[in-house]
Amino acid sequence: MSLNLDTGKSTRTVPQYQNYLFVAIVIMFTAVSAAANQFKVPTIMGDLAQSMNMSVSSATWLMSIFTFVGIFLAVPAGSLVQKFGPKMMVVTAVALIGIGSIIGSLATTGTMLIFSRAIEGVGFIFAATAGPTAMSRYVEPSKMGTAMGIWACWVAIGQILAFTLTPMLITSMSWNTIWIIFAVFAIVMALVLQFTINGSMGNVVESSGPAVKFSDVFKKKNLWLLCLSFSTFNLAFMALLSFVPTYLEQSGMMTKSGAAFVCTVPMILSIACSIIFGKLSDMLHTHKKLLIVALAALIPALALMFSSSVSMVWIGGIFLGLIAMGVPAMVLSSVGEVVESPELVGPGMGLVMVFQNLGMFIGTAIFMPIAGMFGGNMTMAAYSMIAFAVLGIILALMAKFK
Repeated sequence: MSLNLDTGKSTRTVPQYQNYLFVAIVIMFTAVSAAANQFKVPTIMGDLAQSMNMSVSSATWLMSIFTFVGIFLAVPAGSLVQKFGPKMMVVTAVALIGIGSIIGSLATTGTMLIFSRAIEGVGFIFAATAGPTAMSRYVEPSKMGTAMGIWACWVAIGQILAFTLTPMLITSMSWNTIWIIFAVFAIVMALVLQFTINGSMGNVVESSGPAVKFSDVFKKKNLWLLCLSFSTFNLAFMALLSFVPTYLEQSGMMTKSGAAFVCTVPMILSIACSIIFGKLSDMLHTHKKLLIVALAALIPALALMFSSSVSMVWIGGIFLGLIAMGVPAMVLSSVGEVVESPELVGPGMGLVMVFQNLGMFIGTAIFMPIAGMFGGNMTMAAYSMIAFAVLGIILALMAKFK
């Protein structure tokens, strides 16, 4: 609010926005550096375990620690976003990941390496929470759907980048050097974001109602319904993505590399899916209808990708990548509406991240025990996951938002 010296009347300052595509791409690629650091491990986990004399169960913590940290720190991260601003939090988060990667490059024991991954995990959840809030502060509202669609590509691009580069680099250098390269990538992107996006807090829309408290976010019924819906989606999605390769290889339907490629293709398709769903939401002025469509697409994906037909597996992968992967963009685009106050967007995003990580953690934990109930039949376990997909649709329908 400012004072007009000629009239003596107060006037509201019109927010000034940079080009939304530029802002969205810079923020997204900054987060890509975080995702790339997360996924630099899987393709060389065996090399790391051997180098550090780690058991298989210990080595899995090099990835699991990210989900574990996310469950406990996402909500506090949302509070920090509210206090210090999303841009500062994203910059700090990615710089922290760079520091963690440097510490990891110096690790001489498995314990030290896991500790360094925990530091990276803290940075990752801070970036995952602050990134969507940064979009809401630095992108004009009419372009928010498209911006969130671009944002939703960050994990897929980071995974593809890491899965492509890490196996290539390990043939000519040590894993320690690879850690340094990924650290430099993160620190460079932190600097790019800091010096190319204007302002420290972004455009904060003042609430016309009474002052809100951080704890008010827990009173938003529609936010809880959205979080629970997203959690059930991630539960079923992560179970699918984690165990489809094993199913396809053990059933003799595909080789190890072929089974891995089946899971890579949906992630590639998800990049286009997220952008298309984001653009459609801007054009149609709705998130909920598109969210329901995307959630429903997870059902055929689960049924087909664990089938006995290779062609059906590929069709299921297309359902997953081109339709179901529109869910994250639509959920994140809806947070601002369901929290009902601009000041609660940060904490709201934090709560969404908690439920996302919780769903992923539960999905990977219960799938094989469920398969064991059916004599080790993974197809029946996948059919059981459909119940969670249906529950996600019901919860989304119950939530009130556009």
